[in-house]
Amino acid sequence: MTRAAGILAAALCAALAFSPAAHAEPKETLSVALSGKYPPFSFPDETGALVGFDVDVSREVARRLGREARIVQTEWDGILAGLLAGKYDAIIGSMAITPERAERVRFSRPYYVSGAQLFIRRENPHEVYSIDECARKRLRVGVVLGETYQHFLETRYPDLQVVTYKSSPDIFNDLDRNRLAGFVSDKLVGTYQIRAAGRGFVPVGNLLYREEIAIPVRKDDAELLEQINAALLAMRRDGTLDGIRETWFGEKAQHRTARMQTAVVAKKLLVGFAVTLAVAAAALLAGFVLAIPAGLVLNRRRGAAYLAVRAVVDFVRGTPVLIQLFFVYFGLGLAPLTAAVLTLSVNSMSYMAEVVRSGLMSVDRGQKLAGRALGLSRFQVFRLIVWPQAFRIAMPPLMNSVVALTKDTALISVISVGEVIREAQSIISVTFEPIRYYFLVAVMFFVVTFPLMKLAGRLEARIRQKGFAHD
Repeated sequence: MTRAAGILAAALCAALAFSPAAHAEPKETLSVALSGKYPPFSFPDETGALVGFDVDVSREVARRLGREARIVQTEWDGILAGLLAGKYDAIIGSMAITPERAERVRFSRPYYVSGAQLFIRRENPHEVYSIDECARKRLRVGVVLGETYQHFLETRYPDLQVVTYKSSPDIFNDLDRNRLAGFVSDKLVGTYQIRAAGRGFVPVGNLLYREEIAIPVRKDDAELLEQINAALLAMRRDGTLDGIRETWFGEKAQHRTARMQTAVVAKKLLVGFAVTLAVAAAALLAGFVLAIPAGLVLNRRRGAAYLAVRAVVDFVRGTPVLIQLFFVYFGLGLAPLTAAVLTLSVNSMSYMAEVVRSGLMSVDRGQKLAGRALGLSRFQVFRLIVWPQAFRIAMPPLMNSVVALTKDTALISVISVGEVIREAQSIISVTFEPIRYYFLVAVMFFVVTFPLMKLAGRLEARIRQKGFAHD
C-alpha cells in the first residue's frame, strides 16, 4: 500500500512538472498610480471596489501590454515625486501635460481632452459671471492642491485669492457656507461631482483653458512609453476609448458616487484604524527600546556618542514629522508602511529619549555612590537603583508621548499608507460628507487616547501620593 502511494505521488509530481501550468511564468505587472479619490476617474464604488474612467483605462492599457495592472493609490500632491522615485511605472490619473512637468517626465499621446471651468453657487450671491469678475472683486476661489489650476490662477490673476484644498468635498463644504465665490476644476469632473453630491453649483463663463490629459513615465522608460502610445492608439482606433468614455460620461452613465454601503464604510474605517494602531504600536515599541540607550548617552553629556545622539534628537524634534515622512519615503525609496514605522520610531525615540534623560537626572548621585560602596557593579546600580526610580518619574510624560505619537499617525496618509484618515478621505470622495466621517475618525482616536491620558494622570497622582515625585 505504501509503495503504491509512492508511485502515485511520483506520477502526480511528474504530471504537474510537465504540465503547461507548471511552466507558465507569472504575468509581469504594470504598476499604475492614481489618487482613488477623483470621481468619476477613480473612486471606490458602493461595495468599496476601485472603479472609474482612469481605472478602466489603466486595466485596458495593461492588458494590451500583456501585463497585470497593479493600481497604486497615492496622494495627488506627491504622485509625481513617487513616479520619479520609482514607486510605480506610470501615472494614469488624469494628469494634464504642462511644460514644467514635461521637463521631468515623458508624456504619452493624450487619451482625452478637457478644460478648466469656473463653478459658482446657483443663486450667485457674489454676482459674478466670469473669472475676470472674481479677480476684479478680489474674491476667494477654491482649487484642489497639486492640480494645474492653482498655478494658472495665481499667474494670470494675481488679485484673485486662490485657496487650496485636499479634495473637492472640502471645497463644496466651504462653498455651501459662502466662504468661497466659486471653484475651478475640470469641466467633466466638476459637472459629474456636483450631480453626484446633489449640490446647487453651476458652471459660468467659457473654458479658462484647454487641457490635454496623458500618461507620464520616467525619462529613461522610452520603451514603456512607446508601448503605452501603441496601446492608446489601438484603443482609439477600435473604439475602446470611446466606449470607456461613454460608460462614465455618456447620457446613460450611472452616477455611482452618491452612497456607499454601511457595511463597506464600517469595514474601511475599522481596517484603516487597525493599520493606524499597528503602526503606532510598532513605532512606540521600537522608539522606547531605542530611547533607553539614547537617554543614557544624553545623560552623560560628553563624548562622540553624546554629540551624535544629541544632533539626531535635536534635528528630529526641530523638524515637522510630515517632512521627515517625505524624506524617508521618497529619499530612501522605502515601502509606505516601512517608511511610516521607521519615521515614527525615530520620532518617538527622540522625544522619549529626552523623557528618559530627565528621569535619570532626577535620581540623586549619592544613591549611585552608595550602591557602588555596597559592592554593586555599574550595571547592578543602574538596574536595581537608578532605573526603577527614573522610570517611575518618567512614566507620566512617557504616556503623553504615546498619546502624541498615536495622533501623529494621522499624517502617514500622505505617503499612501491605508490608515484611517486615508480611508475616511476615500469615503468622503464618494459621499461628499466630510463633517460626518471626520467626526467619526475623531471619536475613534478619542476612544483610544482618552484612556491613555487618564492613565497618565493616575500614574502621576500615584507617584506623588507615594512621595516619589522628587526622588
